[in-house]
Amino acid sequence: MKRDIASYRTRLQDQAAAGTYAARFERGSRRGIDRREQRAVRRIFAQLPDCRSVLDVPSGAGRFLAALAQNGRDVIEVDVAEEALELAKQRAAELRLKARFIPADASKLPLPDNTVDAVFSNRLLHHITSAAERAVFLREFRRVARRYVIVSFFDYRSFGSLRQFLKRLKGRRVNYTGQPTLAEFTEELIRCAFRVRQVVPTGPAWVAQKYFVLEKPAERL
Repeated sequence: MKRDIASYRTRLQDQAAAGTYAARFERGSRRGIDRREQRAVRRIFAQLPDCRSVLDVPSGAGRFLAALAQNGRDVIEVDVAEEALELAKQRAAELRLKARFIPADASKLPLPDNTVDAVFSNRLLHHITSAAERAVFLREFRRVARRYVIVSFFDYRSFGSLRQFLKRLKGRRVNYTGQPTLAEFTEELIRCAFRVRQVVPTGPAWVAQKYFVLEKPAERL
């Protein structure tokens, strides 16, 4: 399976696929993953009191709407798949939350510079195995954010052999080719002119997923 910008642009482009993805964190073992992610995201934004607006991209079906809208934050939901955005609109209506919904490619956002206080991007960059293509997204997030960018990172290379062994026991084949180490990803972020404010784990040390809380340097605000 390709892991690049072109494959990202065709994700969830039908109603059935969007619905399946929307439901995947609501049952089974992934419910625990969702709880870990939600806790971490709420903790991160609780530490950013000056953040009054946030862009969620790719938003999918709006799984983080409630967390991002806490304390009256303005939320913009962006996804390349209009089918997923329709589900996000339904979730917002159910939660009685106001948000804007924009169908758009995360690598080419139709928004002016410095549109929002923060950009939040969950479960995107680990699908992109080229550092150059990851930088396309990162620089675009930096452009539209006034101060903060929060991105998820999967540290697959830590405990890599053990991870592969455990996946094989479950009958799954994994390939971590192209996935950066924590140090390599940090260097990528620095090259994109970010300052790493914090790295927030979502669980114990063996849990691969972490969130990088990034800032644009003060002189570039």
